[in-house]
Amino acid sequence: MPTLITTHQLNRLLILSLSFAVIACGGSGGSATPPSTPPPVTTPVTDTTPNSFSFSFSSIDHVPLDTLVSSDAISISGINAATAISISGGEFKVNEGEFTASSTTLNNNDKVTVRITSAADYATSSELNVTIGGVVGSFKVTTVPAPPLGKVVDVNLDIKHSVGGIERFDREKFITIHANHTENDWYAVGENASADLITEFAEGYDVYFGRDAGGIGWNLNNLPQDPAKAGFVDPAATTERANGVRWNYTNLTTPRAITQRNLEYRNKNLIVSGQQHPYWPDGQLTGNLSAASWAFSQIDSANEPFGTATGDYMARYVSQFFKQGETDPYGQTKPAFVEVMNEPLYDLYDAATNPVELSQVFAFHKTVANTIRNLEINGEKPNQNLKVGGYTAAFPDFDTDNFQEWEERDKLFIDMAGADMDFISLHLYDMPRFRNTVQLRKGSNMEATFDLLEHYTNLSFGAPKPFIISEYGSQVHTMLNSPWSPERDWLFINSMNAQLMNFLERPNLIEMTIPFIVVKAEWGRISDTVPYSHRLMRQQKEAAGETGDLWVYTDLVKFYQLWANVNGQRAESKANDLDLQVDAYVDGNKAYIIVNSLEMEATTFSLNTYGLTDNDINQLIKRELRQENGVAVLDEQTLTSIPNTMEIGAEATIIFEITYQNAIAMAHSATETKYYASTYKQAIVAATTHSFTIADVILTDEGEAVLRLGLGRDHGLSLLPTVTFNDVTLSVPEDFRGYDQFYNGNGRENFFGVIEIPVPLSALQATNTINVTFDDAGGFISSLSLQVLNSDKALKRAE
Repeated sequence: MPTLITTHQLNRLLILSLSFAVIACGGSGGSATPPSTPPPVTTPVTDTTPNSFSFSFSSIDHVPLDTLVSSDAISISGINAATAISISGGEFKVNEGEFTASSTTLNNNDKVTVRITSAADYATSSELNVTIGGVVGSFKVTTVPAPPLGKVVDVNLDIKHSVGGIERFDREKFITIHANHTENDWYAVGENASADLITEFAEGYDVYFGRDAGGIGWNLNNLPQDPAKAGFVDPAATTERANGVRWNYTNLTTPRAITQRNLEYRNKNLIVSGQQHPYWPDGQLTGNLSAASWAFSQIDSANEPFGTATGDYMARYVSQFFKQGETDPYGQTKPAFVEVMNEPLYDLYDAATNPVELSQVFAFHKTVANTIRNLEINGEKPNQNLKVGGYTAAFPDFDTDNFQEWEERDKLFIDMAGADMDFISLHLYDMPRFRNTVQLRKGSNMEATFDLLEHYTNLSFGAPKPFIISEYGSQVHTMLNSPWSPERDWLFINSMNAQLMNFLERPNLIEMTIPFIVVKAEWGRISDTVPYSHRLMRQQKEAAGETGDLWVYTDLVKFYQLWANVNGQRAESKANDLDLQVDAYVDGNKAYIIVNSLEMEATTFSLNTYGLTDNDINQLIKRELRQENGVAVLDEQTLTSIPNTMEIGAEATIIFEITYQNAIAMAHSATETKYYASTYKQAIVAATTHSFTIADVILTDEGEAVLRLGLGRDHGLSLLPTVTFNDVTLSVPEDFRGYDQFYNGNGRENFFGVIEIPVPLSALQATNTINVTFDDAGGFISSLSLQVLNSDKALKRAE
């Protein structure tokens, strides 16, 4: 930069020159000096290049997203003429003017302020450059780092999710009640507040009927013994009675009969179940309603294995008391399933004074099943397509006594009778208040229960056996033998919702699920003030502040109200937190998104929907079933959009019913397949590699894979093994579904659950080697499977 002489500097030089001239003129005695010629005045050079400049804080971090950030004001110096100012990436203002991005000029000593808008993404820098007289200064801001990702639910509405070939929500198998459409409770047993209770309930909430253990017994008590074969039902009397039952069902014209026929289509998946008595052949007599009492044959021989007589009656009941084929004009639809016996081991073994041999119970199941299938009437076998199963285990705890219960009961049953079972029947209950403990199945424990059965039956028979869950919910032991309680209803509801979400993850293996909700159950009343629990209906006077004898709904109806509209094809969905169970379905222009929380306190989450193009929301209904002061509350809100975040109550369920302007196009697909290791149930030895092989895996470029590690271990032992998948070390998560099972010493006796470990798709091979190593010993690896979701497009996930 050239040297400048400022105006101030020039004036000072002129004054000094004049002073020297005065002194020279006033001198004495000297000769006069001729005056000198003053120097010429130099014109300053025009300078529009300022001194270099910078802002006090030229780089600012941790700036909020999408925010205007202004610099400090800087003073421009070093110019003697107006100079140009321009900017890129932001705005500036001169002195007190307005902010602008348009170029202009400024003068020496003007003050300049710049501003910039921070990025809309986390940890992202934005920079502006301001140019003044050719000198460039910068100002940069960087947004805050991304916060830890909260609970997020992602739903790809354009991707159809198929599990083992099943892609639709099947209300017939999942939205059911433990009743049939001909039960007296719907029509009689007191006066209902509803004029047509069964129609209002079944049609209003789209519910299907599920299980009947009464009709088979009622008819047995009206049938005589075969006079030619002691211990067997009389075939002729059975045929005669059955013909009458079928004729009456079709031809009666009472309002009840008409209603029954109108609702018969909701009873096509009926399960018929026997009880221990008198079906277990131990000499206990049948009833004597219209026939003399008798007992089933106890013979056990090669020609008549133990249980043959029981199987003979059950076979005749299901084949003759119902419609005998599509062309038969009489009777109701034949049952789809038979459970050989309801919870046999409790009465015959666990609580028995003289327990029977478990092997005898399981052999009995095999005999009964084969007798039912092979009954021959008039040269035909009418039950060949009927599905028969068992053993209807109550409270199965496979891990008890370090898996001795599994070995002595369930594995033995599968080994002895599994090949003759069309399905494995289970009763699964949470026990939220049992001997001062909280023993829950929902979540990881239920996953381990299913995975062990799937894995072992897959090894035994080449494919997993299907399941029937003919009772589920919760048993609240502290409220047994007590009056109706809305709090007990809530405990039952939150278990039902969580368990149903477990069931929905394996629709290809579930034949039926039935919550243990009966209608009125006056047959189980204990006293005038203590009715049976788990009822759909109560009398008005049972609730505080109400009077009257009319039968009205208990709070259990809210389960059906919550799920009333859900239907359609399954859409791909996932939560980033295992304690949020999620599922989604698309039905035309509607989407149903279900979120159930396994957390024991309220929590927040965000919901992202993908795969919608130019398809706006017309209406969003948010239904949440939660508890307030121990009472179930079904809250419904109508919204215009999906909130950024929302709260879900402790152990609560939300179902979003979203109506879009147009039908949702599910143009893509994702197929889920589960592969099982070639070995199962390995005792854990410290510092020892437990090796497994999973073969025949179909590889995929897009999708996700999860290694499911079933573990049964004492509390305090590690749940974080070292796991390698084809020599790739996997990151084993600390979290698993549901509560920690220890529950501060008041939970389950030990841990039995599934650890779900993400596997990168790049690690998958057709045949895979998995190595699992623990630092400590004890317990078992109960099962190991690989869950692979093959998608034809990338799955969108929040990041």
